[in-house]
Amino acid sequence: MDKDTKRRDERRAYVVFISSVASLLVVLFIGITAGVTLRNSALFDDIILERGRAYFKQIVLTRRWAAGYGGVYVRKGPGVESNPWLEHPDLVAADGSVLTLRNPALITREISELASMDGDFSFHITSLKPINPGNAPDEFEADALMAFEDGATERWGHFDDDGGRYFRYMGALSTEASCLACHAAQGYEVGDVRGGISVTFPIESIHRQMRQTLALTLSLAAAILFLTIGAILVIVSRLRKELTRLGAELEKAATTDPLTELYNRRFLMERLEQEVDKSVRTGQPLCCAMIDVDDFKKINDRYGHAAGDAVLRGLADTLRAETRSYDVAARYGGEEFFIAFPGVEEAAALGLCDRIRVAVPAGCSGTLPGGKPVTVSVGVAAMEPPGPEAGEPRTSRADLIESLLRHADAALYEAKAAGKDRCAAYRPS
Repeated sequence: MDKDTKRRDERRAYVVFISSVASLLVVLFIGITAGVTLRNSALFDDIILERGRAYFKQIVLTRRWAAGYGGVYVRKGPGVESNPWLEHPDLVAADGSVLTLRNPALITREISELASMDGDFSFHITSLKPINPGNAPDEFEADALMAFEDGATERWGHFDDDGGRYFRYMGALSTEASCLACHAAQGYEVGDVRGGISVTFPIESIHRQMRQTLALTLSLAAAILFLTIGAILVIVSRLRKELTRLGAELEKAATTDPLTELYNRRFLMERLEQEVDKSVRTGQPLCCAMIDVDDFKKINDRYGHAAGDAVLRGLADTLRAETRSYDVAARYGGEEFFIAFPGVEEAAALGLCDRIRVAVPAGCSGTLPGGKPVTVSVGVAAMEPPGPEAGEPRTSRADLIESLLRHADAALYEAKAAGKDRCAAYRPS
């Protein structure tokens, strides 16, 4: 796998990872938000329902108290009329004032009217067989009363009108002994469901607060989500950069000679395989050079290994400066260096190597005490055309590389034997 393909795969994996994390967080965000919303909505409904039940119980207790006394007499005056649905509702007190009876149903209505004036809530007592036509049920109440006939005890719901949203609750009224005074004639017995009381109160302000709370919750959750995703992106990006840096360092350590920072021998052999294959495939020439520092053992013995290392680093700097970007310069071992020249004929390779040889003393100046010059010998070899010729087996890649190295080494030996500080090309004996 080449580096570009590897980088594309890494980028694809990075995008997939970030997308997966972001998707997971979004799903969690939606799930948590939906759960909180549903929970708040259920809690809101529970609170509203309990409020409706409380109102209903309050009016039932009031009715029960009034029914226990057979109703309540109040003094007649302006705005106080007798209940036309009662027989003999009025009586005269000892002081001559007129009192009129307020039965539980009328008490319920008048309390409801007072509550409605304050805008808090309203009550309505009703049944499927009302004595007072004003107590006839509306659609919601009629449905609830039919459910009560089937055994239900309460009904509720949310409704909307021009004034906003409101809540209605209705509970069943069971016939008690105190109720028979007025309702026995209708055929009711103790325990029978004879109607119900509906409670209505506005919840628009509560709904508005709920919506505001939900909007705030969503905003905070979205902010937390984006901040979390952003933090993850920053952390992952930094980790990715750090991993890339460490990967580059590991790759460099695996392919680079630590002293000279040129390619090492292992990487050189991998590149030679590629260049040999390319030369065989395209027919382009391939030359190489084996370079050796002259009298390097004497340098180490006389000036020490630190001086020898300085010489090798200076030679490496010269090779980097004098070779092309697509040439392959490597430390072959010890004081030996190797250069592969793709697409270069032998004569041109000799010229390039001679230019390098001439530049070495200046490139290594100051590395030895007293300004002693550093020289190199260079052996150049060209890859021989692979077989097959007539009747010959095809030359393998390994044989071509082994031949190239052997010939370059032989040429280097010739340069050393001829007096050093020179270049020599391989010539078959």
